[in-house]
Amino acid sequence: MATTVLSERENESWDLGDQLWSRDPATGAFELLAYRQLGTAGAAADPLDWAGLVGARLSHDPADCAGRSVALFPGQFRYSPTTGHPLAPAPHRGTEVWLPPFGGERDGAQRLQGLRLTSARLSLPGGLSPDAGPDDELPPPCEGPCHFMVAAFSTCESRLVALEVARGVLCQWLPHSRRWAELAPVGDARLSPSSLGDDAWSLAALEQQGTLRLFLPSDDGLAVVGINLLAGRCEVHTLGSTCVGAPVLWRGRVHVPMLDREGVVFVQAVRPDDLALERMPVSGLDPAAHRWLRPVADPQRIVWMGSRGQLLVRAEAAGPAGAASFLPWPAGIAPRFDLGGPSLAAGHLWQPCFLRDAQGGRVVSVQLGASDPALRDPAGDGPEDDDDGGTARERSTTLLASTTSSVTLRARLDDARRVSSGFGSKESYLTTFELAGEDTLAFFAARLSRPWTTQAFLYAGRLYLHHPELPVLPGWQCAA
Repeated sequence: MATTVLSERENESWDLGDQLWSRDPATGAFELLAYRQLGTAGAAADPLDWAGLVGARLSHDPADCAGRSVALFPGQFRYSPTTGHPLAPAPHRGTEVWLPPFGGERDGAQRLQGLRLTSARLSLPGGLSPDAGPDDELPPPCEGPCHFMVAAFSTCESRLVALEVARGVLCQWLPHSRRWAELAPVGDARLSPSSLGDDAWSLAALEQQGTLRLFLPSDDGLAVVGINLLAGRCEVHTLGSTCVGAPVLWRGRVHVPMLDREGVVFVQAVRPDDLALERMPVSGLDPAAHRWLRPVADPQRIVWMGSRGQLLVRAEAAGPAGAASFLPWPAGIAPRFDLGGPSLAAGHLWQPCFLRDAQGGRVVSVQLGASDPALRDPAGDGPEDDDDGGTARERSTTLLASTTSSVTLRARLDDARRVSSGFGSKESYLTTFELAGEDTLAFFAARLSRPWTTQAFLYAGRLYLHHPELPVLPGWQCAA
């Protein structure tokens, strides 16, 4: 720690390694000048909204505040240099990371990517019921669909950040003021919107030397985004051309399908270290295949599914590079994306499809990534018509499954007798949200259309739900 007194009238400069503070010798008031490489908060920002980001300590003692509502001190201080009284640490909301859409890891090292799996622990205290209110309610950041991420972004604590894909807008939640604040772009570069739908959008992320970078798909290219929570800014650098699928970090590089100016689909591979690009042509591509669902990946391949076939990147024996190709669906097979996304069984990835046969056809699960795929009977409880006119059948769909706590977050449609076409329906359903493990705990109910698009995320020790038709983001305190 270095202290410099510039003059009797000028403030003292306190260099504390990763942060620089100044002290007014007349009042004893401290002011943050710079934190790491993030600068400092704006003059209009409430200190209690950013104190936790830098690990500051607080005092409400008038002798420390010098006319302000609160006094901030460097985190190394345990006692007020003015009064000698203990200083309180700023409220801390943890350093957990949650990356949408399913809370994935931030280094691409997990064995499977793109499935509704999270390593986060899902657990709520017993005794909850759909009739009881949530523990917290956040206002939605916008009227439409959003994606939510939680990370510290080079600060001392994690914050909640919302992305409105349709407008390319990023906002952070200010926990003290309890409001959303838009992250202003640095310079002229802005995040462009993405036309990818809920079933196609996802992001890739990589943390290097404590800095988390996001790779977001947009209609103008792959956006490489850095977020500065302290200054309330975001820096955007856009690569390539229109993203027609979502990126995935695989074998050390970010891969994303793009569409060039001539209307040709290719896979762009990006080296995160220097953002160098390598265009990977897609062999055998159907020229009409332009849109791709959210990718799934294992150590051997990446699969983007479309209505006409699968866009594949396969691992090669030497080096990190792979080969891109198009694999049509087998004759007589049509994907049924309305029945849900891919699942893992018997060591392979499977997708619900419709098989035309002599009896008219049936739903089967088709092995992904194979030129001669295996077929198997689907294991799910697909929706059916209630032909006897009696009580409506129930349908439950998995929103998220924890690989740590062996618990599944499900949405149960209590009046789903007319859902004969699976997830293609736009009707509203009375939906009960529940955690299913050794026991089933129902904790929330609402009438929603397309409830299977509900997003869940963990922030500050709470489980939150988001659906555009919900007036708030309800949150429940997780069990210890």
